[in-house]
Amino acid sequence: MHLRTLTTLLAARWERLKNADDAGQTSAELAVIVGVIIALAIGVAAAIKTFVDGKIPLISG
Repeated sequence: MHLRTLTTLLAARWERLKNADDAGQTSAELAVIVGVIIALAIGVAAAIKTFVDGKIPLISG
């Protein structure tokens, strides 16, 4: 799934939860949304680290 599509879906679902338009929301659903956001943040951090390591290799010795 594309990142933009996933972001749009999460944002729309979050707005519905925030506005209480969906009475069937659960704490598990909120936990899944937070988990996806954390996973995306870890992915971005890993990509940045890989890019930086390629540009500035660490000296191990």
